[in-house]
Amino acid sequence: MKVKKRWIFLGSIIILFGILSIPEMVHTNEGASVSEGSVRSGKLRNGWLMPFKGENFHYFDHFSYYILNNAYVNSKVYKTLTDAYKTCETTCPGKEFILMECTRKKGGRMLFHWTHQNGTSVDFMVPTIRTDQKQSWTTRWGLLHYLLQFNKDGQLAINHKTQIDFETIAKHILALDNAARQHGLKIHKILFNTNLQDELYATSSGRELQQREIRIISHLSDLVNMFHDDHYHVDFGIE
Repeated sequence: MKVKKRWIFLGSIIILFGILSIPEMVHTNEGASVSEGSVRSGKLRNGWLMPFKGENFHYFDHFSYYILNNAYVNSKVYKTLTDAYKTCETTCPGKEFILMECTRKKGGRMLFHWTHQNGTSVDFMVPTIRTDQKQSWTTRWGLLHYLLQFNKDGQLAINHKTQIDFETIAKHILALDNAARQHGLKIHKILFNTNLQDELYATSSGRELQQREIRIISHLSDLVNMFHDDHYHVDFGIE
């Protein structure tokens, strides 16, 4: 009897998840979006839903995508992100990028975020490499990925064989910058742990980031800094 109840409970959870996922399954991206207010106090009208998976990227968590509805962006940001990923198919061959939280369907406050309110804020998981050539497992943590910590050398605190791929981060940001300009946007600012920025700028593509004067905030509060080593946060400005 206990086993039967467990199966009934599990089946109920699956059915509930399926029902709550319907809005994302049937959503269509049409027309222009409107981002109202600011990233800290705003709304999103006619938000576009990012694909859960593309040729070289995927969204990091099913619960965040289908239940929390946190993968919506302004239509111009959508085009910027997808064009940048397309560019990275050439500039970063074989690399898989992980998209993290964006904005709720209608904007407004999001759990665990101070910003992300009007469809112009996006989090990107740091790409990693393994020094022992094994496949990195850090992409499978889902929402718990926000809790992962990297040291000042870009090594995963719980396993130093996993390291941040700074060159790929820089190439991705350059692709975002190029695509943003094509769609009437600009990169307003980027939040990335200040202890890791020297490693980023030391790469060949990182030096180009400096030459372009792409704004990566160099002074962050201790709390904000602590939570921006596993991902980099990008705010776009609509010109």
